Amino acid sequence: MNIRPAVFADKHGIERLAHVLTPAAESKHQSGDALDLLLNSDGHRIWVADLGDVVVGWLHAYLAVRVGVAPFIEIAGLIVDEQHRSEGIGSELVAEAVVWAKSIGVAVRVRSNSKRAATHNFYQAQGFKLLKQQQVFEFNL
Repeated sequence: MNIRPAVFADKHGIERLAHVLTPAAESKHQSGDALDLLLNSDGHRIWVADLGDVVVGWLHAYLAVRVGVAPFIEIAGLIVDEQHRSEGIGSELVAEAVVWAKSIGVAVRVRSNSKRAATHNFYQAQGFKLLKQQQVFEFNL
């Protein structure tokens, strides 16, 4: 298994796994253009875990800069193929985000759906501590 920065050629592998995190109604808005923008942004990083020619996991993190809050790296998404979970892949991907955060002197945060207890346990095992709980609201256009 190899952990490396994503390249545009990983698009199909990334999107194949993304459906686990993104409801079908939202996934139709994903495009190669968005991936290309992220891969070429200084404030975003995507790492993939591959087994040769197959992407089995990925992590997307970005530098969050907000008024009144110290900057931090936020893990925007992490997914490991169900057949390859509990093999240390998620931990290695998280470690990449932590290395990036340390290199610029900021913390790492992640948000997780309240229904994902196994995910909460995973992040706590990585050393993350619960900071707060919140609700997310959306205004549909």
